[in-house]
Amino acid sequence: MFAPPDAGVRPRLRDQARERLRAEIMGGVLAPGTLLDDDELAERLRCSRTPIREALSDLGHLGLVEFRPNRYTRVTVPRREELVPTLQALGQLFGGVVRTTIPEFDDRRRALLFRRLGLLLDCMAETRWEWGADAVTPVYRSFVAECDNPLLAATLSGALDGLTYRLRHDDVRTALPWEHIRNGLVALRIAVDSRDGRLAERASCRIHLLPDPDRKGR
Repeated sequence: MFAPPDAGVRPRLRDQARERLRAEIMGGVLAPGTLLDDDELAERLRCSRTPIREALSDLGHLGLVEFRPNRYTRVTVPRREELVPTLQALGQLFGGVVRTTIPEFDDRRRALLFRRLGLLLDCMAETRWEWGADAVTPVYRSFVAECDNPLLAATLSGALDGLTYRLRHDDVRTALPWEHIRNGLVALRIAVDSRDGRLAERASCRIHLLPDPDRKGR
């Protein structure tokens, strides 16, 4: 959604502040619910309040910061009731892209995605694993990188952090049907290995708790 500055062009203070705060939120340095004060951030990031306010507005559009006028500006707090809708939103964004991109992966990129999915399945066996962990984002970004529609790729990339972040709720392990999701990931890995776009789309729908596209209208 917010494109990085061109090579050789000095980044604006707004862009620098946004990327610094985005990294701190996604990395857990700024925890959910952390209050964000303009003056404190301006002093810490060594800039004026204007680029801080602009950066916070940008992060609000990404879903990483939430505002309550005259009350607070804070890091977004993931909500249990949003877990399923968030996962489904991810699926709606990526379903068609998965189907069209997987047949186009060359051998090197197909092997890399196959390994990443294997790593994700291994991570899911860990006791303290979370869906928004680092093993997940590279899988989505692999599809973004292969998307040949620049507008769609920008939309997917801009939405990714905000949506995966909202899945970092303490109850995520009990609120979602993980065996069902895991089976979908296994099917997606098979689809990647066989370059089967239709199977990949069906697997993506299963992962994201969406109806099977081949059964629509039946």
